[in-house]
Amino acid sequence: MTAYQHTKEEYRSSRVAGWHCLKKQAGVGVILTALFLAGCAGNPAIKSGSSYTELYEGASELTFSTLMPVESAEEAIARGDAAYRRGKVDEAVFEYIRSLELDPDNADTFYKIGAINLHKEANNKAATAFRLALEQDATHPGALEGLGLMMMKQREYDQARSMLEQAVEADSNRWQALNALGIMADLRGDFTEARSYYDRALLLAPRNVKLHNNLGYSYYLIGHWDRAEGQYQTALGLAPGHERTWRNLGQLYTRLERYDEALDAFAKVMSEADALNTMGYIRMAEEDYRQAEAFFQKAAKASPSYHVTSNENLEQVRRLIARE
Repeated sequence: MTAYQHTKEEYRSSRVAGWHCLKKQAGVGVILTALFLAGCAGNPAIKSGSSYTELYEGASELTFSTLMPVESAEEAIARGDAAYRRGKVDEAVFEYIRSLELDPDNADTFYKIGAINLHKEANNKAATAFRLALEQDATHPGALEGLGLMMMKQREYDQARSMLEQAVEADSNRWQALNALGIMADLRGDFTEARSYYDRALLLAPRNVKLHNNLGYSYYLIGHWDRAEGQYQTALGLAPGHERTWRNLGQLYTRLERYDEALDAFAKVMSEADALNTMGYIRMAEEDYRQAEAFFQKAAKASPSYHVTSNENLEQVRRLIARE
């Protein structure tokens, strides 16, 4: 039985009733149901009298047995927030769960638990917490964003788009939702809309490396090479070790036949043989088979362990050359 399937037995009937009501609101319930049924069982919950321990993923409950009792939900939340600021995320969730025993209708607390679990990749527990937040507040922007991001990772793009658009409508400052909407717009070929989302996100997080990289790739997709390069260089100025941007910059330079620069870019994040082989693939995709052949040959010479792979690539590209 998955974490999601435990819900009816473990949460009081009023919460379940609220969940059924949520199904009627803007299709959110249908989307969430699809997500929960797609989940897989997480680690066993800690044993406790708390009906919310299903939301906990971390150190044994005994770790926190010496913590002082709390007098109110507000005190528990304050302790959880303080633990989170110290980087003690397990203790933070433990305190948030204690607060829910005193105030079970706090959407923000469910959201905080969901956000921590999502960061820890405890996806079942994150989704359950986000769902319970939406049960209390169907327009909670953080919970909508969190579930939307999870749906996007599962490639449920239509559902993810709906949830993320609702998140942005509820709170226009959700830069992660805007970034995700931009990515999905690029995937469906709506590049103008994609750049609009990235631009809005960058107004909120102007030094975010991922946003600059994603905007650069959006420009790359429509052949605006100079703008793509500019965004990649901005990203690397902010984070010189950002692997995805170096790969994208190497791809751009290979596409532009700036091969020395491409090799330098790829060499930041991979071996010379890998770099040359990657450049060969890019030129092969551009139907520049002669140049692809040259790169595959260099890759084979650069690394004896790469000989088999490179020869397989050479055979493929030579068959393509023979058809010309």
